[in-house]
Amino acid sequence: MNQLKLFTLETPLGTLRGAVGPKGLVALTMRQDDGQYLEKLLKKRAPGAGRKQVAAKSTEPGRRLAAYFKDPQASLEVPLDLEGLTPFTQAVLLALLDIPPGQTLTYGQVAKIVGRPKAPRAVGQALHNNPLPLFLACHRVIGADGSLTGFGSGLPNKKALLAWENGENPWK
Repeated sequence: MNQLKLFTLETPLGTLRGAVGPKGLVALTMRQDDGQYLEKLLKKRAPGAGRKQVAAKSTEPGRRLAAYFKDPQASLEVPLDLEGLTPFTQAVLLALLDIPPGQTLTYGQVAKIVGRPKAPRAVGQALHNNPLPLFLACHRVIGADGSLTGFGSGLPNKKALLAWENGENPWK
């Protein structure tokens, strides 16, 4: 991998940090830290790649995210780099592309979609390690009983994102 373009974007969720490589978005983090989690992801996803800090608006993912936080129906479709992820994880993450904004599926439903109906926990683990949240919308996956469960940046953010996509403004 050549050089990664790193960006930060201030949003109602806090600071988002992303990395874009030649094939597309490599990583996005929603964790409120000083970038350690992004570095941890990049050590796995893009070892040895150079890094250059750029303005979020100079990247397609940064522009799409800015648009999303103005309009929840804005497209987050950008090239994504899933290289290095297991075939199962890739299948789970790509299944998320078919969940429309504001709608949800259960972990079990996603497991069935990827051909592993007895593996909802494995789906949950793959989503827990999702390197591209928002673009691969793991916040749209819920528990079998309809409860909000398991979101790396916290259940309040999962609830807020779903409300946002359903026409509410949870950040007023």
